[in-house]
Amino acid sequence: MGSEQPARMTLGGNALGIGSKAAIALVGLATILMVTTICMRPSPVKEADVEGRPIEVPIDSYVGSATCRACHPHEHDTWHDSYHSKMTQKAGPESVLGDFDDVHLTADDKSYHLTREGDNFYVELEFAWPEKTLDERSRYPWPNRPQGQTRQRIALTTGSHNMQVYWYETGHPDLRGDSKSYGREGAVLGMLPFTWQVEEGRWITRRAAFVTPHTDEPQARILDWNMVCLKCHATHARPRVKRDSAGVGMLGAFTQVGEFGIACESCHGPGEEHVAANQNPLRRYRQRASGEPDPTIVNPSRLSPKLSTQVCGSCHADLEYNFNTASLEDWIQNGFKYRPGDDLSRYYRVDTSGDDQFWPDGLNRVAGREYNALLTSDCHEKGGMTCLTCHVQHQPSDDPRPREEWKSDQLHNIDIDQTCLQCHPSFEDDIPAHTHHAAGSEGSSCQNCHMPHTTYGLLKGVRTHRIMSPSVQSTLTTGRPNACNQCHLDQTLEWTASHLHEWYGTEIPELKKDDREISAGVLWALKGDAAQRALVAWAFSWPPAQAAAGRSWMAPYLAELLLDPYEAVRIIAERSLRTLPGYETFRHNLIGTPEERGAANGAALDVWKKSGGPVAVRRRSRVLIAGDGTLMAKVYARVRKMRNNRIYRLFE
Repeated sequence: MGSEQPARMTLGGNALGIGSKAAIALVGLATILMVTTICMRPSPVKEADVEGRPIEVPIDSYVGSATCRACHPHEHDTWHDSYHSKMTQKAGPESVLGDFDDVHLTADDKSYHLTREGDNFYVELEFAWPEKTLDERSRYPWPNRPQGQTRQRIALTTGSHNMQVYWYETGHPDLRGDSKSYGREGAVLGMLPFTWQVEEGRWITRRAAFVTPHTDEPQARILDWNMVCLKCHATHARPRVKRDSAGVGMLGAFTQVGEFGIACESCHGPGEEHVAANQNPLRRYRQRASGEPDPTIVNPSRLSPKLSTQVCGSCHADLEYNFNTASLEDWIQNGFKYRPGDDLSRYYRVDTSGDDQFWPDGLNRVAGREYNALLTSDCHEKGGMTCLTCHVQHQPSDDPRPREEWKSDQLHNIDIDQTCLQCHPSFEDDIPAHTHHAAGSEGSSCQNCHMPHTTYGLLKGVRTHRIMSPSVQSTLTTGRPNACNQCHLDQTLEWTASHLHEWYGTEIPELKKDDREISAGVLWALKGDAAQRALVAWAFSWPPAQAAAGRSWMAPYLAELLLDPYEAVRIIAERSLRTLPGYETFRHNLIGTPEERGAANGAALDVWKKSGGPVAVRRRSRVLIAGDGTLMAKVYARVRKMRNNRIYRLFE
C-alpha cells in the first residue's frame, strides 16, 4: 500500500485514480463537447458574401497589402502603424473608437441611440428621406426602404487620428446578379451625423466638426461613401451604383474596393505582376544588385518630380474629373483609371473654382488639397521639390523617434530648415541676416515664415503647401493671414508692412486706419469671415504665437468667439481657451442653446476679469485694452459690427 503512487493523467491513461474505461469515456465526452462547440460557432462569412456594406475584392491585378508583407515586413509594419492604413476600417472592437455604450445623442430635435452588442455596433435613428417633391423622393425608389425609427448596424469607420466618422448599413438592396432583382441587402451606406473627437473623447455633430452654417441639418447622408469618399479613403474603389434610365435616381449598389484604407497599392500600383516576377529568387537578387527600378512595380521616390508628386496629388488635391457620359459610367462601374506612375492630368484637371474652398487668388483654404498649393510653388516648378522632399511614407529603421511621433506628420528625421538649405545654402552662414530673428528661434524657422497655417482642416490651422514669402498686400487682397501677423497676433498690418519694407524692400501698401492702429489678430477675430475666425481662433492656442504676442489679452476675444454663429469656431475657441492660465478645465455645451453659449461667454470673461494680472502688451490700445485693463468698449463694438457674415461651407 505504501509503495503505491497516485496515477498521473495521460491522454489515454488513468488520471484521477479512476478506471481506464471511465477515463476513456471522459476523454470521449470532452472530445464530443469540443467538436460540438466548434461546430456550433458561426462560420465566418466570406467577404464576397457579406451583405450590407461594400466589400473587399482584390481584382484588376490588385493583390492586397498582406501579400506585400512577406518580402517587405518593415515597410508593411510602418504602413500598418500609420494613419493611412486606418483611413477606412471595418467596424469592430479594435477599430471603433467612439462611445457606443448606451449613448443617447440629439441634434436638431432628432434623437440617436448608440449601442453595442458583442462585436457589433448599432445606431437607432429616424430615417429622413427627401420629402420636398415627388422628383426628390423618386431618387431613392427601392421597395421596403426603412421608414421612421429604425436600428442599423455600423459598417465602416473613417479616421483614427483627430476624429472618427461612422457609416451604417441602410438596407438598400444591391444589384448583384439579376439587375432587376432587389432581394438582397446592398452596400449603400449612410453617414452617422455625429463624429467622435478622439483627443477630447466626446461626440459632436458632423456639422460642428466642419465650418458649415447652423442652418445645415446634420441629417443622415446616404451614398456619400459609395460615390465620393471611397476614392481616397480606400484602395482601387469601384462605386458600382446603378442609376435610373435618366441617370439621376439611384436604384442600388454593390460597391467594391481592393482594400479598405490607403494601402500599399494606392501608392505603388497593382502588385500582381511584381509578386509573380519575384517568385524567382535569382530574379530578385539580380534586380536588387542592378540598382535599377523594378519595372514591375512603382516606387514614387524613383519617379520624376512631376509624377512622384502626382501620386500623392491623386488624393491630396481638388480635382475635376475629365468626364464625359461614357467615362462617368465607366468610373461608376470600374473605378478610377489613374494608376501611380501615370500622368494625372490625363484623367483630371486641377480645380480652383469653388468659391468657399479657395482664397480669391486660387490658393486652397481647406486641408487635404496640398497638391494644388505645391503646384503653384517655385520650389516645385523650378526646384523639383516633391512631397517626398519632406515626408517619408515608411519610417527608416534607424530613425530613433517613437513610431507615434513619426506617424503624426510622417516627416523625415531631420530639421525641416536643413531640407530647405539643401537648395538655399547661401542662407546657412548667417541665418539671422535673412530672417531677422535669432537662429533657432520660431521666427527663423523656414516653414513658419514660408508655410504659415493659412489652411483650415479638422478644427485647426494647417500649413499651406504653397511656398511663399510674407505679404501684407496679399493679406489685403485675399484676406489670407500673413505669416508675420499669424505669429505676432498683437501687431498691426502696418507694423508688418514697415518691417518687411525695412528688411526686404517690400513696398508698403495703402492701409486703412484700423489696419494701422488695431492688431491684425483682433480684426480677424472680430470682423473676419468664418474661415478667418476659425484660423485665428486656432492661432490663439499656437505656442509660437502665444510666446510672441503674449497671452494675457487673448481671453476676451476667445470669449467672443464662443458666441460665433459657426459651431466649429466656438469649439476651436474653447480649445484655445483651455491653453490659457485659469481655463485648463473650461468646458461648456457650445452646441446647445443661445443661453448656454451666453453663459459660456460670461464665464470666460469672469475668469479674465478676476485674474487681475497685467496685460503684457506694450501698446495695449492695439488689442483694444484701456489703461485700466478693461476693454475699449466703443471701439470693440464698432469693429464687431463690421463682421463678415457671408455664409461659408468649407468641405474637407
